[in-house]
Amino acid sequence: MDQKVLKRLQQKFFYVPVAIGWLLIMLSCSLVYYVLHSQAFTQVENSLLKAGAKPYFDTVHSDKIIYVFLDGEEVSSYSLVDAFSTEEIAEVEEKIHGIDNSMFNRFSTETGKKYMFAQSKVFMGDKYVKKFVLIDYSDTYDMLLTFGLTLIGVMLACMAAVVIFYYFYAKKAILPVKQSFEKQRELIANASHELKTPLTIVRTNLELIESDPTSTVEENRKWLESAQYQVERMHSLILDMLDLTKIDATALTVEREPIVINDVIEGMMLSFEAICYEKLIDLTYIADEPIKVNANKAVIEKLAGILLDNAIKYTPDKGKITVEIQRQRRNAVLKFYNTGEGISQENLTNIFDRFFKVDASHKETSNSFGLGLSIAKSITQSMKGSIVCESEVGKYTRFIVELPLSPTDRQSK
Repeated sequence: MDQKVLKRLQQKFFYVPVAIGWLLIMLSCSLVYYVLHSQAFTQVENSLLKAGAKPYFDTVHSDKIIYVFLDGEEVSSYSLVDAFSTEEIAEVEEKIHGIDNSMFNRFSTETGKKYMFAQSKVFMGDKYVKKFVLIDYSDTYDMLLTFGLTLIGVMLACMAAVVIFYYFYAKKAILPVKQSFEKQRELIANASHELKTPLTIVRTNLELIESDPTSTVEENRKWLESAQYQVERMHSLILDMLDLTKIDATALTVEREPIVINDVIEGMMLSFEAICYEKLIDLTYIADEPIKVNANKAVIEKLAGILLDNAIKYTPDKGKITVEIQRQRRNAVLKFYNTGEGISQENLTNIFDRFFKVDASHKETSNSFGLGLSIAKSITQSMKGSIVCESEVGKYTRFIVELPLSPTDRQSK
């Protein structure tokens, strides 16, 4: 996966949601305008029908009503005094001559007035004449026009907001993929670098053995042991890399159950007692009452093993290691403390990075590749927990792990 692929993926995260967002905004605004337009004109038509059915000028909008009677070429009209100008009435009468026989119709005058009318035939005197009831709906038209323009402005603003939101959202959405890609590329690059030296040593040792076909196994023991040691280092690296991949792949599918974390930690400490005895390390265990977490036992053992092994590795002879388990609110807190050289503040920021080692001088002679603490962090994150490191140079190092309590443990308290 290169930058072009990431860019295309980012564009998909941008264009598709924006298009959907725009479509929803336009549909919503269109629906709102349609409903308001329908309601407004329904009210105008109802007022028009009421004006035609009731006695003259006996409606709420009487000042907007004009009654026109057409008898051949003879036109007569009626309206409230001062409601319409003489010129407006004359233009309305002129428009009436050109209308069809529609039940409802509309027209505009040169003054900008908007009219809707209904026509019918009524008996006046001794004959039938056409009766036209007109209503001035200019105010409704202006209201709809203003509302429509405002709605367009709101729609454009919302569309712009959608563009801005998804522009940043696309960047954020692609970030985990980008980070995963960068971690994968970094892992491959670092693993290739770490494997290069052991492979070179193994090849050199084999070439030395091959250079003297008459030599015995005993004579070549030095080179064979060196090659075997490097093979073990590569094996250790591959296992660590598999652990990282396995944790990332099974974080959501691994089976978990309520376990007493005290029992798991105690069991792991027993397996390290012999090593501590050889180095005269004082190994102390402090714990509250039994604490349950929802986890996989093998995963917790892996986590504890990494932190205990790390503590023993960096604790000098006659030093001290303390493992403490506490209950704090809704979390089980594990503390792994050891005396020793400590870690500088500069290195603390990178302590959980893959392939990072505090003492790079031992890189070629140690079985550690700097993946242990990275695995520990991946484990805690897969369990929705956290891990931090505190240290003071020349005094101590403390790793603090927080894991959520099991629901059954929280309910019992």
